[in-house]
Amino acid sequence: MGLNINNDLIDVDHGHNRLLNTGLQGNPVVQYIPGKNGDLTVYSVFRRHKAPNSAKRDRNSRLRGDNCHLLYALKGRDGLRTSFGAIRRLMWHFDEIVEQIVDQSNVYDAILPMPSGHLISRIFAERLARRYGCSVHEGVFMKISWERARELLAASPLSSPEKRSIAGRLDSGSGDFSLKDVPPRYREHFPPITLQKEGMPDGARFLLADDLLATGKTLVTARDEILSVIPGAVVDASCLFSQV
Repeated sequence: MGLNINNDLIDVDHGHNRLLNTGLQGNPVVQYIPGKNGDLTVYSVFRRHKAPNSAKRDRNSRLRGDNCHLLYALKGRDGLRTSFGAIRRLMWHFDEIVEQIVDQSNVYDAILPMPSGHLISRIFAERLARRYGCSVHEGVFMKISWERARELLAASPLSSPEKRSIAGRLDSGSGDFSLKDVPPRYREHFPPITLQKEGMPDGARFLLADDLLATGKTLVTARDEILSVIPGAVVDASCLFSQV
C-alpha cells in the first residue's frame, strides 16, 4: 500500500506502493550507515520510495522532495494532515513486520529512543520493547542547544568567513538546535545530540529507536557516544520509516 496526497490530506492506499510500502512484501528494510566505528545496522519497518521526478520539478506539488509526508502529517508539519482511518491502515502489517525484525536481529538489554518533540519515537520504542522483552530508557540522549552549537562553531577549524556565514544562521536560534539550519557540508562539526551518562542503563546491547532514517547522522552519533562510555557495546537501530 502507498500514499495518496490530496491537497493537504495524506491517506494510505492499498492499491499501489507509491511513496511508501507498508505491506509485508519488501519489508522490513535493512540498511547500513557508515561511521567511524564501522557500519551501523538499521532495521526499518516501512520502506520509503522516491517521489516521481515530474512531481519534484513541480513547485506547487506536495510531492516535491523525498520527505516522509505521512510522518509530517502525523507531526502536523508543512500544513499536512492525515486521518485515524489512514493510521489504522498503516498499522495493518506492523506487528508481522516487526516480528521479522526480531527474528533476524540481536537480543537487546534496552531500547533507547532518540529525542523528539513528538510521541511517535516513544510509542515506536515501546512497541519494540514489548517484542524484545526489554525496557525503554528515555532521556539518555538530548538535543544540543543553540548555545552549545555556537560554542562548537567557535571551536571548529572552519575559516573566519565560514564561521561568520554560519553564525548568522545560529544567532536567531533558541531552544533545541536543528541541523537543518546548517549547510550540509558543515554539519560534521555539530553533533546533533549528546549522551547523558547518568541515564545510561546497565547492559551492553542496545537498540536505538527513531521515527525516520534520513541521513543516519543522529543514530551514528548516538552509537559513537555509547561506545565512548561502553567500549565493545553492541548497538543497532530501528526506524519506523526507512531511508529513501
